[in-house]
Amino acid sequence: MAKSLEQIVLEGLASDCSSLEELYVLWQTMHHAESDTAAKTCYMEIDKRSFHVDGVIDPEQFSGVLYILKEPSLKRYIQKGLTFPVITDIRKEFQTYKKGYDDECGYVAGMQRLLLGDQAAGMTSRQIIDTAAVIYVNKRGGRESSDDVWLNYGYEYIQFLKRQIRLIDPKVIVCCGEEIFKLVAKEVFSNKKHIRNRGDYMMWKDVVKNYQFTADANYRHTDDPKKTAVVVVNMWSPAYRMNKEQYISPEEYLKEFERRIKGMDTAGKQV
Repeated sequence: MAKSLEQIVLEGLASDCSSLEELYVLWQTMHHAESDTAAKTCYMEIDKRSFHVDGVIDPEQFSGVLYILKEPSLKRYIQKGLTFPVITDIRKEFQTYKKGYDDECGYVAGMQRLLLGDQAAGMTSRQIIDTAAVIYVNKRGGRESSDDVWLNYGYEYIQFLKRQIRLIDPKVIVCCGEEIFKLVAKEVFSNKKHIRNRGDYMMWKDVVKNYQFTADANYRHTDDPKKTAVVVVNMWSPAYRMNKEQYISPEEYLKEFERRIKGMDTAGKQV
Protein backbone atom coordinates (compact mmCIF):
# COMPACT_ATOMS: atom_id res chain seq x y z
CA MET A 1 0.00 0.00 0.00
CA ALA A 2 1.49 3.31 -1.12
CA LYS A 3 2.41 5.71 1.66
CA SER A 4 2.07 9.48 1.60
CA LEU A 5 5.03 11.75 2.29
CA GLU A 6 3.55 12.46 5.74
CA GLN A 7 3.47 8.74 6.58
CA ILE A 8 7.05 8.25 5.42
CA VAL A 9 8.20 11.14 7.61
CA LEU A 10 6.32 9.75 10.63
CA GLU A 11 7.94 6.34 10.16
CA GLY A 12 11.35 7.99 10.17
CA LEU A 13 10.54 9.89 13.34
CA ALA A 14 9.35 6.67 15.05
CA SER A 15 12.83 5.17 14.95
CA ASP A 16 14.16 8.21 16.83
CA CYS A 17 11.61 8.18 19.66
CA SER A 18 13.26 8.04 23.07
CA SER A 19 10.13 7.11 25.03
CA LEU A 20 6.98 5.04 24.56
CA GLU A 21 4.81 8.09 25.24
CA GLU A 22 6.43 9.95 22.35
CA LEU A 23 6.03 6.90 20.11
CA TYR A 24 2.33 6.53 20.93
CA VAL A 25 1.64 10.14 19.94
CA LEU A 26 3.30 9.58 16.56
CA TRP A 27 1.51 6.25 16.18
CA GLN A 28 -1.90 7.83 16.65
CA THR A 29 -0.97 10.59 14.23
CA MET A 30 -0.06 7.88 11.71
CA HIS A 31 -3.53 6.38 12.15
CA HIS A 32 -5.06 9.74 11.27
CA ALA A 33 -2.79 10.15 8.25
CA GLU A 34 -3.52 6.72 6.79
CA SER A 35 -5.87 6.69 3.82
CA ASP A 36 -7.82 3.88 2.16
CA THR A 37 -7.62 1.65 5.23
CA ALA A 38 -10.79 -0.36 4.61
CA ALA A 39 -10.20 -4.12 4.20
CA LYS A 40 -6.44 -3.61 4.42
CA THR A 41 -5.42 -2.46 7.88
CA CYS A 42 -8.77 -1.52 9.41
CA TYR A 43 -12.32 -2.86 9.42
CA MET A 44 -15.16 -0.74 8.08
CA GLU A 45 -16.87 -1.02 11.48
CA ILE A 46 -13.88 0.45 13.34
CA ASP A 47 -12.86 4.11 13.26
CA LYS A 48 -9.33 4.40 11.90
CA ARG A 49 -8.50 6.82 14.76
CA SER A 50 -9.04 4.08 17.36
CA PHE A 51 -5.92 3.29 19.38
CA HIS A 52 -5.07 0.91 22.22
CA VAL A 53 -2.19 1.85 24.47
CA ASP A 54 -0.24 -1.19 25.71
CA GLY A 55 3.18 -2.14 27.05
CA VAL A 56 4.72 -2.76 30.47
CA ILE A 57 2.00 -3.38 33.06
CA ASP A 58 4.01 -2.11 36.05
CA PRO A 59 7.47 -0.63 35.33
CA GLU A 60 8.63 -1.23 38.91
CA GLN A 61 7.79 -4.95 38.74
CA PHE A 62 8.75 -5.67 35.12
CA SER A 63 10.62 -8.98 34.83
CA GLY A 64 11.77 -8.58 31.23
CA VAL A 65 9.10 -10.79 29.65
CA LEU A 66 7.02 -9.41 26.79
CA TYR A 67 3.90 -11.10 25.36
CA ILE A 68 2.80 -10.19 21.85
CA LEU A 69 -0.85 -10.81 20.94
CA LYS A 70 -2.88 -10.34 17.77
CA GLU A 71 -5.33 -7.51 18.53
CA PRO A 72 -7.76 -6.26 21.19
CA SER A 73 -11.35 -7.28 20.52
CA LEU A 74 -13.86 -4.55 19.66
CA LYS A 75 -16.63 -7.05 18.99
CA ARG A 76 -18.85 -5.72 21.77
CA TYR A 77 -18.52 -2.16 20.42
CA ILE A 78 -19.32 -3.29 16.88
CA GLN A 79 -22.39 -5.24 18.03
CA LYS A 80 -23.70 -2.08 19.69
CA GLY A 81 -23.16 -0.11 16.50
CA LEU A 82 -20.68 2.28 18.10
CA THR A 83 -18.57 4.04 15.47
CA PHE A 84 -16.66 6.67 17.46
CA PRO A 85 -12.89 6.25 18.05
CA VAL A 86 -12.05 3.79 20.82
CA ILE A 87 -9.09 4.95 22.91
CA THR A 88 -8.19 2.40 25.60
CA ASP A 89 -5.27 1.70 27.90
CA ILE A 90 -4.98 -2.08 27.70
CA ARG A 91 -2.57 -2.12 30.63
CA LYS A 92 -5.40 -1.15 32.99
CA GLU A 93 -7.49 -4.09 31.78
CA PHE A 94 -4.69 -6.49 32.65
CA GLN A 95 -4.26 -4.82 36.03
CA THR A 96 -7.84 -5.71 36.94
CA TYR A 97 -7.28 -9.44 36.34
CA LYS A 98 -7.85 -11.71 39.33
CA LYS A 99 -8.19 -15.32 38.18
CA GLY A 100 -9.61 -17.69 35.56
CA TYR A 101 -9.11 -18.23 31.83
CA ASP A 102 -12.03 -16.29 30.37
CA ASP A 103 -9.72 -14.14 28.28
CA GLU A 104 -6.06 -13.61 27.35
CA CYS A 105 -5.18 -12.27 30.79
CA GLY A 106 -5.48 -15.71 32.34
CA TYR A 107 -3.22 -17.32 29.76
CA VAL A 108 -0.60 -14.60 30.13
CA ALA A 109 -0.69 -15.02 33.92
CA GLY A 110 -0.32 -18.79 33.57
CA MET A 111 2.64 -18.54 31.18
CA GLN A 112 4.28 -15.85 33.27
CA ARG A 113 4.04 -18.00 36.40
CA LEU A 114 5.85 -20.80 34.57
CA LEU A 115 8.58 -18.46 33.33
CA LEU A 116 9.15 -16.93 36.76
CA GLY A 117 9.46 -20.38 38.33
CA ASP A 118 10.45 -20.26 42.00
CA GLN A 119 10.13 -16.48 41.97
CA ALA A 120 6.36 -16.87 41.57
CA ALA A 121 5.91 -18.88 44.77
CA GLY A 122 3.33 -17.17 46.97
CA MET A 123 2.44 -14.55 44.34
CA THR A 124 -1.18 -13.87 43.39
CA SER A 125 -2.26 -13.87 39.74
CA ARG A 126 -2.50 -10.08 39.89
CA GLN A 127 1.07 -9.82 41.16
CA ILE A 128 2.17 -12.20 38.41
CA ILE A 129 0.54 -10.05 35.72
CA ASP A 130 2.31 -6.94 37.05
CA THR A 131 5.70 -8.47 36.15
CA ALA A 132 4.85 -8.75 32.44
CA ALA A 133 4.54 -6.52 29.40
CA VAL A 134 1.80 -7.07 26.83
CA ILE A 135 1.47 -5.53 23.38
CA TYR A 136 -0.87 -6.10 20.46
CA VAL A 137 0.21 -6.11 16.82
CA ASN A 138 -2.93 -4.30 15.67
CA LYS A 139 -3.36 -1.23 17.85
CA ARG A 140 -6.74 -0.35 16.30
CA GLY A 141 -8.45 -3.53 17.42
CA GLY A 142 -10.38 -6.22 15.59
CA ARG A 143 -13.67 -8.07 15.51
CA GLU A 144 -12.55 -11.62 16.41
CA SER A 145 -12.49 -12.82 12.80
CA SER A 146 -10.01 -14.97 10.93
CA ASP A 147 -8.43 -12.82 8.21
CA ASP A 148 -5.25 -10.90 7.43
CA VAL A 149 -6.28 -7.36 8.43
CA TRP A 150 -4.27 -7.51 11.67
CA LEU A 151 -1.24 -8.90 9.82
CA ASN A 152 -1.49 -6.24 7.11
CA TYR A 153 -1.51 -3.71 9.92
CA GLY A 154 1.59 -5.32 11.43
CA TYR A 155 3.59 -4.94 8.25
CA GLU A 156 2.24 -1.45 7.60
CA TYR A 157 3.30 -0.32 11.09
CA ILE A 158 6.38 -2.49 11.48
CA GLN A 159 8.69 0.47 12.15
CA PHE A 160 6.51 1.48 15.10
CA LEU A 161 6.33 -2.08 16.42
CA LYS A 162 10.10 -2.47 16.15
CA ARG A 163 10.68 0.72 18.08
CA GLN A 164 8.13 -0.20 20.74
CA ILE A 165 9.83 -3.54 21.37
CA ARG A 166 13.25 -1.91 21.51
CA LEU A 167 12.05 0.66 24.03
CA ILE A 168 10.50 -2.04 26.23
CA ASP A 169 13.83 -3.91 25.99
CA PRO A 170 12.60 -7.44 26.84
CA LYS A 171 14.82 -10.42 27.61
CA VAL A 172 12.10 -12.91 26.63
CA ILE A 173 9.45 -12.38 23.95
CA VAL A 174 6.51 -14.79 23.81
CA CYS A 175 4.77 -14.60 20.45
CA CYS A 176 1.21 -15.86 20.91
CA GLY A 177 0.62 -17.12 17.39
CA GLU A 178 2.64 -18.62 14.53
CA GLU A 179 2.21 -15.60 12.26
CA ILE A 180 3.23 -13.24 15.05
CA PHE A 181 6.39 -15.28 15.60
CA LYS A 182 7.24 -15.12 11.89
CA LEU A 183 6.58 -11.37 11.78
CA VAL A 184 8.78 -10.69 14.80
CA ALA A 185 11.65 -13.01 13.83
CA LYS A 186 11.70 -11.80 10.24
CA GLU A 187 11.12 -8.09 10.66
CA VAL A 188 12.09 -7.09 14.20
CA PHE A 189 15.21 -9.28 14.24
CA SER A 190 15.95 -8.88 10.52
CA ASN A 191 16.00 -12.64 10.09
CA LYS A 192 15.15 -12.66 6.40
CA LYS A 193 16.71 -12.81 3.00
CA HIS A 194 15.64 -11.17 -0.24
CA ILE A 195 15.07 -13.24 -3.36
CA ARG A 196 14.89 -11.26 -6.55
CA ASN A 197 11.36 -10.94 -7.93
CA ARG A 198 10.03 -13.04 -5.04
CA GLY A 199 10.29 -10.72 -2.05
CA ASP A 200 11.57 -11.29 1.49
CA TYR A 201 11.59 -14.71 3.08
CA MET A 202 12.10 -15.97 6.61
CA MET A 203 15.33 -17.90 7.18
CA TRP A 204 14.34 -21.03 9.12
CA LYS A 205 17.21 -23.48 8.68
CA ASP A 206 19.27 -23.96 11.85
CA VAL A 207 17.74 -20.79 13.32
CA VAL A 208 14.59 -21.85 15.20
CA LYS A 209 15.21 -24.69 17.62
CA ASN A 210 12.51 -26.20 19.81
CA TYR A 211 10.22 -23.22 19.15
CA GLN A 212 12.90 -20.77 20.29
CA PHE A 213 14.80 -18.07 18.42
CA THR A 214 17.82 -16.53 20.15
CA ALA A 215 19.40 -13.17 19.37
CA ASP A 216 22.20 -10.94 20.63
CA ALA A 217 21.96 -7.39 21.96
CA ASN A 218 21.92 -6.07 18.37
CA TYR A 219 18.84 -8.20 17.58
CA ARG A 220 20.75 -10.57 15.33
CA HIS A 221 20.43 -14.34 15.52
CA THR A 222 23.06 -16.14 17.58
CA ASP A 223 23.58 -19.71 18.74
CA ASP A 224 26.09 -18.64 21.36
CA PRO A 225 24.51 -18.74 24.87
CA LYS A 226 27.09 -16.21 26.06
CA LYS A 227 25.93 -13.69 23.45
CA THR A 228 22.21 -14.39 23.79
CA ALA A 229 20.36 -11.30 25.02
CA VAL A 230 16.83 -12.08 23.82
CA VAL A 231 14.89 -15.34 23.49
CA VAL A 232 11.80 -15.36 21.26
CA VAL A 233 9.30 -18.17 21.91
CA ASN A 234 6.76 -19.43 19.38
CA MET A 235 3.51 -20.28 21.19
CA TRP A 236 -0.12 -20.87 20.21
CA SER A 237 -2.60 -18.01 20.22
CA PRO A 238 -4.84 -18.07 23.33
CA ALA A 239 -7.75 -17.30 20.99
CA TYR A 240 -7.16 -20.46 18.95
CA ARG A 241 -7.16 -23.45 21.22
CA MET A 242 -8.11 -26.30 18.91
CA ASN A 243 -5.89 -29.26 18.02
CA LYS A 244 -7.18 -31.80 15.48
CA GLU A 245 -10.73 -30.54 16.06
CA GLN A 246 -10.47 -31.12 19.81
CA TYR A 247 -10.68 -28.35 22.40
CA ILE A 248 -7.46 -27.73 24.28
CA SER A 249 -7.98 -26.94 27.94
CA PRO A 250 -6.04 -24.14 29.68
CA GLU A 251 -4.08 -26.85 31.53
CA GLU A 252 -3.06 -28.48 28.24
CA TYR A 253 -2.18 -25.09 26.76
CA LEU A 254 0.13 -24.28 29.66
CA LYS A 255 1.63 -27.77 29.60
CA GLU A 256 2.56 -27.20 25.96
CA PHE A 257 4.05 -23.81 26.83
CA GLU A 258 6.11 -25.39 29.60
CA ARG A 259 7.44 -27.86 27.04
CA ARG A 260 8.38 -25.09 24.63
CA ILE A 261 10.33 -23.04 27.18
CA LYS A 262 12.28 -26.03 28.44
CA GLY A 263 16.00 -25.38 28.44
CA MET A 264 15.77 -21.58 28.51
CA ASP A 265 18.74 -21.30 30.87
CA THR A 266 19.86 -17.90 29.63
CA ALA A 267 16.36 -16.41 29.64
CA GLY A 268 15.59 -17.93 33.00
CA LYS A 269 18.56 -16.20 34.60
CA GLN A 270 17.52 -12.88 33.09
CA VAL A 271 13.91 -13.18 34.14
